[in-house]
Amino acid sequence: MSIKHPLIKPGKVTLRAYQEALIARSVEKNTLVVLPTGLGKTMVAVIIAVQRLSEHPGSKILFLAPTRPLVEQHKKTFDDLTNITDSVILTGLIPVKKRGEFWSENTLIFATPQTIENDLLRGLDLSDVSLVVFDEAHKAMGEYAYVYIAGKYAKASKHQLILGLTASPSAQKEKIDEIVKNLYVERIEAKTEQDGDVKPYVADVKVKWVQVELPQEFKKLKVKIEEILRDRVGKLKTFEYLKSADLRKVNKRTLLAIQSEIRKEITQGKDSFQPASLVAETIKVNHALELLETQGLSPLNEYFGGLSSQRSKAVKNLFADARMREVVKIVHDLVVLGVEHPKLDEVGRIVAEYKDRKVLIFSQYRDSVEKIIERLNEMDILAHEFIGQASRGAKSGMSQKKQVEVLDKFRKGDYTALVATSVAEEGLDIPAVDLVIFYEPIPSEIRSIQRRGRTGRGQSGEVVVLMAKGTRDEGYFWSSVHKERKMGKLVKSMRDEGFIETEKQVNVRKEDKIFPGQKSLLEYGVTFGGGLKIYIDGREKSRKIIEWLSSKATIEIRNLPVGDYLVSDRVAIERKTINDFLQSMIDKRLLSQMRELSRNFENVIMILEGTQNLYSQRNIHPNAIRGALASIMIDFKVPIISTEDEQDTAAIIYALAKREQEAEGRLVALRGERKPLTLFERQIFVVESLPNVSAVLARRLLTHFGSIENIVKAGEKELIKVEGIGGAKASEIRKVLKSRFQKKV
Repeated sequence: MSIKHPLIKPGKVTLRAYQEALIARSVEKNTLVVLPTGLGKTMVAVIIAVQRLSEHPGSKILFLAPTRPLVEQHKKTFDDLTNITDSVILTGLIPVKKRGEFWSENTLIFATPQTIENDLLRGLDLSDVSLVVFDEAHKAMGEYAYVYIAGKYAKASKHQLILGLTASPSAQKEKIDEIVKNLYVERIEAKTEQDGDVKPYVADVKVKWVQVELPQEFKKLKVKIEEILRDRVGKLKTFEYLKSADLRKVNKRTLLAIQSEIRKEITQGKDSFQPASLVAETIKVNHALELLETQGLSPLNEYFGGLSSQRSKAVKNLFADARMREVVKIVHDLVVLGVEHPKLDEVGRIVAEYKDRKVLIFSQYRDSVEKIIERLNEMDILAHEFIGQASRGAKSGMSQKKQVEVLDKFRKGDYTALVATSVAEEGLDIPAVDLVIFYEPIPSEIRSIQRRGRTGRGQSGEVVVLMAKGTRDEGYFWSSVHKERKMGKLVKSMRDEGFIETEKQVNVRKEDKIFPGQKSLLEYGVTFGGGLKIYIDGREKSRKIIEWLSSKATIEIRNLPVGDYLVSDRVAIERKTINDFLQSMIDKRLLSQMRELSRNFENVIMILEGTQNLYSQRNIHPNAIRGALASIMIDFKVPIISTEDEQDTAAIIYALAKREQEAEGRLVALRGERKPLTLFERQIFVVESLPNVSAVLARRLLTHFGSIENIVKAGEKELIKVEGIGGAKASEIRKVLKSRFQKKV
């Protein structure tokens, strides 16, 4: 059906029957739409958006997507299909003030969730938003920003409607239930490739798996690593953490569960330090075996290199094992000889058959990405990496701007092969890929569906899954197959149930508090007022603390040079969870942080948050931890306050702000520096605060003019006589000194 609407460009939108059905059932209720990749989820959002704007003139549409390239892709779709010209992209690259202006001036807002989350904490108002679209809605779990945004929107919006879009929610009912709850979903609408109204539009995608035989060198190494692993698994069984030492029944998830169990035991006072080190060794050996079987020798060699630089007890024990040292040497020697995983040859052979056609290759590990590109380039096949933003050791990540550039070049044919990590699995518009290669199977049904969905978008495609015989590759493959089948049945059953919950239930949940126990604070004599001001560092990630404080005081989020919270001109607060504290010891940044805080503030307070046993979480000797605590309190004179959780921390910060600003009448210093004690330091401090005046220039100015008073009286011509003060600096100094003060409202 061709759509005619004042906000839709003529002849641009033709809806399929299943899209019409999805739209009709999603325009009035908060809906989670499950639709296979490439079948037009965004088109559904476009039509619902223009409908909402027609029903609620002057309202806004907020479209959220996990990454900047995906955000840009969605904006382009709306620009191509609609007549709406006041649209904008908001990401963290845009200054906060400018984002506020863009929000006010535009109707369609396309944004990353972290950006909107941060702006909500700064006071962004969602009341005029008539539709929020959550793309890749399966991410709405745990602490992901979607959860917070949905909660704020449900409470604030005058005309609420939520639309969640995903191709693959989950194979676990508990996870789907969590998504439904977090996004206030009232209805699930799901379509599968087997549905009669969808089937005609599904391109033919052939999936085949190609098995490779591990070479003898690999098999010999596999036996040696399994022997080391079996030895440690047997000891874990002796400690009664495992019922069986059969390696087929031991995987990463099992070992991580054991590690968690051991940490709880230590917290409870049990002497489980030996098994703690043992399970850490076992996890490392298990990972080495996985790299050998599924990736090859180069990634394994890189992994061993990284381990050798670590100094934990587990690593020391591991490398004290002569068998392990032998494995490391053999791997290194084979890499030097150029021996690689047979998958590399197979990738080269398959891609060569698709020469001059577009191929997308997925790999779990960046080291493998590099080897694949190297192999393809040797064969005169133009290949480029597509990886995430995070750096790995000395290897830099790929900025989102660079990701967009690479995708554009791939579309134009500058590269015929793109070798990607998981960053390319979700949502990106790569429409004409002829072949997708899984360098390894993955046990996740969501990621498997998303990888496969990169082909067959409008035309037939092919998927090849590479597997090494007799390895965990085979187990991972069948795991994802079974999970996909389970997910299909689960989503269909939930779809058939109709409404998820009544509107009354949704409204009740709108009143949920982020801190359910907040009332109990009043019982301890803490009263709240709105006249306080607290500066919070922009890198402080505790949304709950920020949300709680913002409901009781005026907060400003800034990138503070040191400290996490400023509550007066003399008091700075550093917050660390138990794990943060221990990690900062390992990184050797703890004491330098304390030094900087003490140098810049008269009073520094450390909040140590968490109820875990400080001595049992990491492989750090208890005496080292005690020494760090003693140094903080004695050398730097920083008191340490222990809090149970984020709620407790927020209440302490508020109490400190109240004590400083109400009882003492102190202001919060924006610069966040303590007042120097000597007259000389005070004079330097004042002059240094002038624009573009360094410590050196401050001394020159004071030496030349003799006093701060004379500097203030000096005109531009006199100021430029001082070495290092040019016309522009002199002008800026005079502007600050003579401009009339205007009280900030």
